[in-house]
Amino acid sequence: MINITARGFDLKQGAKDGIESELHRIEKMLPADSTFDVTLKKIKDGYQCDITVKHFGSFIRGEAIERRIEPAIDAAVDDLKRKLRKLKTYFVDKKRKGGIDMIAESIDELDDEFTMDNFDEAYYESVDVTRTKTITPNMMTDDEAIVQMEMLGHSFFVFLGIDGETKVVYKRKNGYGLLICE
Repeated sequence: MINITARGFDLKQGAKDGIESELHRIEKMLPADSTFDVTLKKIKDGYQCDITVKHFGSFIRGEAIERRIEPAIDAAVDDLKRKLRKLKTYFVDKKRKGGIDMIAESIDELDDEFTMDNFDEAYYESVDVTRTKTITPNMMTDDEAIVQMEMLGHSFFVFLGIDGETKVVYKRKNGYGLLICE
């Protein structure tokens, strides 16, 4: 399923059809119950395209900013393809199995569409965990957590909310975000 949202302008049917045709090429590489959320925004110097693939709580996101809408869509689709390729390399080739095995196994078809000549080898190298840290989240308000995060110079901070829920506050381009763990 493909959900398309335009913010700040009216999206013409031709552009919607173009987005759908681009995503149908990727859709056949993913499990059947995956959904696409496409958000197009009019920004100061052009357009921003964000494509998020959702499947059972797993997310893959491709994004791009360009002066015209068509190149923004193409670049976001290319970014998504690169990330799918990286996911395949990470989970299948390195034999690392996790909660998104279905996605990793279903994108084997990427080998047919892509060649390694098109990609930077360094981009696909596995990332090894170099440090593990154990924390005990402290109880505080959201504002206190933001101040603590800024004081530490981190881009995110884990804490317990006053209501006892585990929360993560993080930096965004234009402010802060808050994740609440269930």
